[in-house]
Amino acid sequence: MEDIEINKVQKKLGATIRKIREEKDQYSQSKLAVEIGMSVNQVARIERGETNPTLKTLTLIAIALKVDIKDLF
Repeated sequence: MEDIEINKVQKKLGATIRKIREEKDQYSQSKLAVEIGMSVNQVARIERGETNPTLKTLTLIAIALKVDIKDLF
């Protein structure tokens, strides 16, 4: 049961990150990846909810997207 709930949270988090990124004009996964020092594949996995990003990664994403970290949730 716990894994299912964690998976739901990861997917929702990833979908929110993607939505915020796509609302920015010309903000690709590639651009985000460069700004946070990760690969495009890692960013894509976060957005698909396939991985559990660290607090550091979430902070870097929030800074890059110019939002408060709470807006990612």
